[in-house]
Amino acid sequence: MVVDFEDLTGIPKEFIIRLKCYESIFMEYDFLEHFQDVENIHQLINEINDYCLDNKIIGYHYTNGFVNGFKEKGILVRSGKEIRQEFVERHFHLFTKEEQNQILDKWEKRFEEEDQRVRDNCVFFNFTKDALKNSGAELLLKYYGGEQIYFPIFQIPEIGKKLEKIGIPLILRCKLNPNVINTFIEYPWGKIAVSRYHRKVNPEAHQIDQDGYQYIGVHPEDIEIIKYNIL
Repeated sequence: MVVDFEDLTGIPKEFIIRLKCYESIFMEYDFLEHFQDVENIHQLINEINDYCLDNKIIGYHYTNGFVNGFKEKGILVRSGKEIRQEFVERHFHLFTKEEQNQILDKWEKRFEEEDQRVRDNCVFFNFTKDALKNSGAELLLKYYGGEQIYFPIFQIPEIGKKLEKIGIPLILRCKLNPNVINTFIEYPWGKIAVSRYHRKVNPEAHQIDQDGYQYIGVHPEDIEIIKYNIL
C-alpha cells in the first residue's frame, strides 16, 4: 500500500472512521499541538505512524529541470560540487564571462564546509503540496538546478532571468520508504496524516508538513513527473 498524505489515499478506512469521532475537537482548535496529547488521539497518531512505516509513502520533490533526465536517471544523490560542475559543463555558455565569474565567486562564498555537510548527498521532500500555497516551493520551481545552484545567485537580475529559462517547473511525486527518511518531529507520518484530516474538517487549521531527507536516490519507476505552471 502507498500512502499519499495530500488526499489521505492509502490510509485504512478504520483510521478515517476513528478520526471522524474527533471532528468537534478539530473544528474547535487550529493547531494539532492543542490536542495531540489527548490519549485516544495520541494513540491514533502512533498507530497511523506505525502503519505508514510498514508501507510506502508519497514524497513531493519540487524542482526546475528536464523531464527526460528524471525519466532516464531518476533523482540522483550527488554532492554540491558535482551538481555545480555539471552545471558549468552544460550551461555556462549561456552566461557572459563577467556573469560566470560572479557565479563562481558567489558559490565559493556560500557553499562552505558546514553547508556542504548539511546539503551534500541527500534529497529533500515535502509530504503534502502545502508548499505550493505558502510559497515554500516558489524558488525551487522558478529557478533551475535546485538550491545547490541558484541560491546564492538568483537575485542577480540577468543571472536569475537566465536560470528561469533553462529548465521547466516540475513536481516529482515519489514513492518512498519512510524508514530511510530523516525527519524532525516525533511520529511524523501519524502527525502529518492527522493534521491533513484536521485541515479537511477545519480549513483554518495549520497543516503540519516538514522537510524530510534521505541519502539514497529515487529510481525512475518510483517517480511520477508533473509539469507545473507558474502563474
